[in-house]
Amino acid sequence: MSLADEAIKYLKDKKVVVVTNIESEGYLQEIAGVLLSGSNGCLVVRQGDEDSPTVVNTAHIAWIYEETSEGENTDAEE
Repeated sequence: MSLADEAIKYLKDKKVVVVTNIESEGYLQEIAGVLLSGSNGCLVVRQGDEDSPTVVNTAHIAWIYEETSEGENTDAEE
């Protein structure tokens, strides 16, 4: 399966952060938003409330992960 297929399989309609292998001023560029779809080597991510989604070429993706809120805690602490 391709990266686009795997990302859609596990992360479709979830908030994600796509980290690219494109560097600017010493930092890797990131694209955060909701993963809408993907195929043929591209992922489509809607950033914020923008009408026009961003199309990302999977050749430039270093990794992708689901974004979770900072306050979210999965451990049961008391």
